[in-house]
Amino acid sequence: MKEKKQRIIKSAKEVFQKQGYLKTSVQDMVDAAGISKGTFYNYFTSKEELAIVIFKQEYSVLHQRLEYTMAQDGAKKDNFTECLKIIIHFYTENGEILNITFSQTMIDDDFNAFLQNVRLKNMEWVKYQLLEVYGEETKPYINDITMLLSGMAAMYVFASGSKNVNTGLIERAIPYVVRRLDALVKDILESGEIVFTEADTENLVPDQTMIRKKRLAKLRESLEELNVGIENADIADSDKWQYKESMNALVGEINNNEAPRDFMVQGTLLYLKQHVPASLTKEVNKLEACVNGLL
Repeated sequence: MKEKKQRIIKSAKEVFQKQGYLKTSVQDMVDAAGISKGTFYNYFTSKEELAIVIFKQEYSVLHQRLEYTMAQDGAKKDNFTECLKIIIHFYTENGEILNITFSQTMIDDDFNAFLQNVRLKNMEWVKYQLLEVYGEETKPYINDITMLLSGMAAMYVFASGSKNVNTGLIERAIPYVVRRLDALVKDILESGEIVFTEADTENLVPDQTMIRKKRLAKLRESLEELNVGIENADIADSDKWQYKESMNALVGEINNNEAPRDFMVQGTLLYLKQHVPASLTKEVNKLEACVNGLL
């Protein structure tokens, strides 16, 4: 089962690279993987859910490499320069898969919230490293410094993705960008000018309350679908009661004012996946996706 899921993920990545995320359909992905749509929906509830899995994998590997590079011996600025090269290589090598992270296209509320959180996480990582390189005196100006660096780097990501550009561009460009940043930091410290404030940064954070409300609505919808399916299933009433009690326990744990206990949530989901009739696999997977979106 795990091998088939990984095959779907691998095939989807290849299709995204060829066609781009927006032009790829579920049918394209199942054709590439050599499976049926039914098999696809046994593992993923939608294209968006699969894309999030891919993005999480890619970004996890990226950040592991970045943390490893920053931990190496040597000057912090040299390590940071290497990290910028890794980031730009990463974006150019995965351009079609990750192109959507630069897009403002509204696709799905949860998906857009996830992508925005990815951008913010990356921005916070860069800010922290810039403070390590240039010192605490830059802290009042760190948002502007981060924006300037991101803007310069983004243009080289764009340029290096062109087939007509020399492959050595990144190796030449990044040290150049860092030298320009040195001059910018010096000028900013002298001028004391601030454009992008902490309040502006806070406005970039998604409205978590609204996002949670939408996700809870989706959870209620998935619970109702599974409940109807259980009620109509040809199984013993005692089994129906057990499944519904498990669902109630799941909701109670999620609505807990304190943080939901992950082992309780995952244990209940596992019980449902293993015992609910196979005809309701799609409904259980949808429930699992909704629950994980709230954790």
